[in-house]
Amino acid sequence: MARLDPGSAGRVVRSATATNWKAKAKQAAASLKAEFEAGKSGDESPAAPIWPSPKEQLDALVRLLRANRSVPIPPPENLEADAEEVTQALRRVDWAGVRAATAERTSEATRAMRTMAEQVDWAKVHPVAAQVSSALIAAVASGQIGVGGRLGSTVARTIADQGGLGRRVAEQLDDAKAPIPLEFRRVIDTTGSESRDAGTPGAEAETAGTADTTEPPGRRHPGS
Repeated sequence: MARLDPGSAGRVVRSATATNWKAKAKQAAASLKAEFEAGKSGDESPAAPIWPSPKEQLDALVRLLRANRSVPIPPPENLEADAEEVTQALRRVDWAGVRAATAERTSEATRAMRTMAEQVDWAKVHPVAAQVSSALIAAVASGQIGVGGRLGSTVARTIADQGGLGRRVAEQLDDAKAPIPLEFRRVIDTTGSESRDAGTPGAEAETAGTADTTEPPGRRHPGS
């Protein structure tokens, strides 16, 4: 029988204790009660989703981005299916909700976006893929895309454009005429490793606007 590594056990315990399960249970109970009362009064509108907090999303994505640096890139034949999975997740995102969550410069979601971006080696991300990466970071930080299970690892690989996965997602979105917002780049462009190497202070990054500036990611080369 395999032995449990004491270090791994400690990490599992710390991860479990770091989550405020009592608060999450109260949130879920309050949501269920509100939905029950709304149902009794004849309100048939869809139930409001319970999004994970920016801190929970941040911790999970940072772990995944760091872990992906030391694991082999999946074989090319998996690229299409992985890209399709992320493309569908992006098409389900409520971008108005993401904008609302990241509109304030000092909001928890905006701070989470910047910290997530600091884990990305933007010099290795193709400019077209970077549009997808920025949108994914914003969606993850606002809780619109969960990073638990297999999807989390695939999202992290897309953000890093590992094996061209980010570029393939951009191509699929373009083929489907499914636009993604571009304004989130203004929040996180100067907080990644590329901007740090250039000496640009991340604190001076502009905040995301509220105007709808969505457009297809396209397949343009940066010099075109």
